[in-house]
Amino acid sequence: MMSSGINRRSRIRASIAVLLGLVLAGIASPAFAHDELIGTEPAAQSTVEALPDELVLTFSGVLLDDAGATAVAVLDASCTSLTAGDPVIDGTKVIQPVTAGADGVVTVQWRVVSSDGHPISGEYTFTAGEGGSAQACDAAPDEETDAGAFPIGIVIAVLGVGIVAAGGGALALMLRRRPAQHED
Repeated sequence: MMSSGINRRSRIRASIAVLLGLVLAGIASPAFAHDELIGTEPAAQSTVEALPDELVLTFSGVLLDDAGATAVAVLDASCTSLTAGDPVIDGTKVIQPVTAGADGVVTVQWRVVSSDGHPISGEYTFTAGEGGSAQACDAAPDEETDAGAFPIGIVIAVLGVGIVAAGGGALALMLRRRPAQHED
């Protein structure tokens, strides 16, 4: 019969199209990377004449502004805190007021919650004034465990692999269950 052969080919083509669509959707979906620090004022590794009244950290995405989600430590070479109040979140920017008068290497340690809900952190230095101490503070940043945070990217990747595997399995079953052809 001619119609069963055409019908079978149509099902195979449709299955391949669905599977291909799933694969392409997985490839074309946006990367679920965490936000990242893209700029600082003063700039990392730069030298400024005097410590400004505030530091500005700019991130690639809007940050969560929940209480306790953001922490910034600004330390002079002897690891004395230079922060003057809590950080202020303004969309993609964190503004940290600082006390004046530091001279030398200033270490900035930061921790924020990325727009995907995952905490990210880092550290950078710059020099204020004539350089004073050329050595940076080597205090370890405050580590807060993020054991409760589950990276959403991993969940999506596992689901994507599962969907593609299920589509491939469905295609294999369809090809395997093809009706027996009778020749007249």
